[in-house]
Amino acid sequence: MLTVVDNIPDPKKVDVNPCKEESQFQNRTILRRLSCLARNNNLWVVANLADCTKCDVNTNCIRNKNSENCTSCPDDGHFLFNTNIAFNRDGKLVAKYNKRHLFFEAEMNIPDIPEHTYFETEFGKFTMIICFDLIFKEAVKALEEPGVFNILFLTYWFDHTPLTFFSLPLQQAWSMANNVNLLAANVHFPPTGSIGSGIYSPKIGALVYTSNPDGRSKLLISNVPTRPDSSIHTNDLEPQKFFIENGKAIPIEGEETSVYKKECLDTILQDPENLTDFRCSSIPIDHYQFKKLKKSEDDMEICDDNFCCSLSYQAESMGEEYFFVVTAQVTNALNLFEMGSQTCFLARCEPVDGKVCANFLLKSSTIFRRVEIKGNFSTGQILPFAIDSGVRLTKKDKWSFDKTHIIYSNSNKQSSLLFFGLLGRLFDQDADIYIQSNKAPYLSSIGNLLMFGFCLSIIFVIF
Repeated sequence: MLTVVDNIPDPKKVDVNPCKEESQFQNRTILRRLSCLARNNNLWVVANLADCTKCDVNTNCIRNKNSENCTSCPDDGHFLFNTNIAFNRDGKLVAKYNKRHLFFEAEMNIPDIPEHTYFETEFGKFTMIICFDLIFKEAVKALEEPGVFNILFLTYWFDHTPLTFFSLPLQQAWSMANNVNLLAANVHFPPTGSIGSGIYSPKIGALVYTSNPDGRSKLLISNVPTRPDSSIHTNDLEPQKFFIENGKAIPIEGEETSVYKKECLDTILQDPENLTDFRCSSIPIDHYQFKKLKKSEDDMEICDDNFCCSLSYQAESMGEEYFFVVTAQVTNALNLFEMGSQTCFLARCEPVDGKVCANFLLKSSTIFRRVEIKGNFSTGQILPFAIDSGVRLTKKDKWSFDKTHIIYSNSNKQSSLLFFGLLGRLFDQDADIYIQSNKAPYLSSIGNLLMFGFCLSIIFVIF
């Protein structure tokens, strides 16, 4: 994979328009191309690349005057940040955001003073988030800025089971839980479990999305309401989806033909030949509490410490193995961080090595008529998940969510529910471990806004 590195100016300190300033940026190809892409096409453009910034000891001490290590700089005298940048329609650089929670990025540094960044457009105020940052408290705190209703999310997300950590349902859940539009461009690279991208509005859920390990680049187009409480007019542009091949856009009619297998493998491949070999990793679930669904209709409750969740359901039959799962314990994810959570969900899974529910499957045929889950959460940050067989987002007209309570109703009995539940985030229990390991950083980029990914790009229009 390719990583683009440049010394990116700080738009808070200097006015920069690389497309206009040809002599100054003639050898800085990427910044100039992005700037001219915005200017020549009258677009807002957001991109992700690596920012190489000189570390000045004196300045660093001033910024870190309460730190014992304020005099330290990297050996080469430069910081390397995973960075989002934004250009306005004239090509001017208007915003820069440095990622603060790293994920296998040994080459990157953490900003000494993490800052949110915002930029105003004629269709609303935006902030930007990079990948792993989305699940931490800073992403939620960024929404405290008045008038922020839109999140730009550039990512190279590695899918993990349970399915709360799959990119696509997490993107939708975060948009709905925080009442903001979320525009997500993910790298499309199935061998690392990286496939899900979409455009979401909290009232409607997914406006358009793709999640299919077919190894093909895609373009997504949709109108997006300028405010989460507004509606999209039916006579406006319908969501559209295209394959991108040899520089041409080929329309995708109807639903994509899913090439998901029954399960994903958990070995991350290096430079694989088969780009449809979807692989994900598992998060330890030894501390979860499980109850197997044995009847086609039942009510049950599980408590973990003082956190209790109840499940009530009706199904056509129960020929496959489903479990009700609850935990209130801190989760250690890949020795990178500890995540405070209260979680309860219904899922199809199978035993592995004597563990009753260890392999979360990607397909099901069980038809549920009704499912209701509720819990006594002690946090306001609760993410709702509703996923059908083949990792398709459950149609929003079949389920509802009111912060602590999620209900599913399937009157036409056509779809198979795969995963259904709630994830509550307890940010005060989080702990970054940052055991870093080498993995190639990624290049993804965001468009009227224009948004690119390594193998995926998204265009969306906001009114």
